[in-house]
Amino acid sequence: PLAMAFLSKSAYAEEGRDVLVQLIEGLHINIFSPLLGLFFAMMLVGEDVESQTLPYVLTRPIPRSAWVLGRFAAYMIVASSILLASMCLTFAAATALSGISFSAPDLKLLAHYCGVAVMALLAYGALALWLGATTRRPIVYGVVLLYGWQRLALVVPGLVDFLTIQKYTDALLPALAEQRITLRIESVMGEFNKQVFVVGAGKALLTLIVVSSLFLLLSVRAVRNREYASGRAVGG
Repeated sequence: PLAMAFLSKSAYAEEGRDVLVQLIEGLHINIFSPLLGLFFAMMLVGEDVESQTLPYVLTRPIPRSAWVLGRFAAYMIVASSILLASMCLTFAAATALSGISFSAPDLKLLAHYCGVAVMALLAYGALALWLGATTRRPIVYGVVLLYGWQRLALVVPGLVDFLTIQKYTDALLPALAEQRITLRIESVMGEFNKQVFVVGAGKALLTLIVVSSLFLLLSVRAVRNREYASGRAVGG
């Protein structure tokens, strides 16, 4: 936004609100949120499994469930701080353009986006935590699911997009002037519009909470029931 405000030579200035919406929705919520989940939440358990240090960690006199949930809470605090700080800085930079300022309606819009970002971190983090606790190559599966399957499901005609997290985070976004009923998709065969079945914000929020809770419970159960043996031989 600052580069557009001071370096652009265009005769028509970009609207600050439009720039903010594009950056926060397209970058922070749909790209940075799953990325933080992949590289932070996925390694909460997966890093200790991969380095074969988990058997030593679990010898501490604490419940395994408390250890998993405590690390996930730490992930939420750290990842939310990083993402929300970036969103606030983006908002501040966008005020250099016209159409947006530190007014109450615009700050309310920012707060709405911050809430959606936290819910996205919660859902993506819970899924990534489960992958890290149950699979041997969680990064590979995470990239395939979030940046392969999810991107494909969002453009395939039908109801497949209901099996993605972004479907429900998109439903929580503010109702702005732009319509989200149809999605224009460009392909080698031309352009076509995909009809988007709208989900209410209340149902989307409830779905994200249920999905996150389910993956957290599955992760706790996996850590509690799985035997993590060190592969290092004694004296080796």
